[in-house]
Amino acid sequence: MFKFSIYDEPPEPTEEECVKKCKEYGISCPNTGCEMWMNHEEDLNCCMVAVDKYPGGMTLQEVGDRLGITCVRIHQIEKKAVQKMKKRLRKAVSVK
Repeated sequence: MFKFSIYDEPPEPTEEECVKKCKEYGISCPNTGCEMWMNHEEDLNCCMVAVDKYPGGMTLQEVGDRLGITCVRIHQIEKKAVQKMKKRLRKAVSVK
């Protein structure tokens, strides 16, 4: 059901607006319901801030240090994630 009332509450800020505000004020994002939220104060709890901060990406060792696990474990997780993505892509592309 669509609402067209002028009395509706304003929409939630877009992710871009949210990131801009967090960067501008230098505060961690309190919006734990946001799909971009992560529990890492160094990057203001925002995946988008982390992406901007590390445009070339991070090494497996850096990710492991950050999460407190070994780079070998990070590699295992990465490998499993790539397998899942490939499987989903094959399903999406297959035609019956």
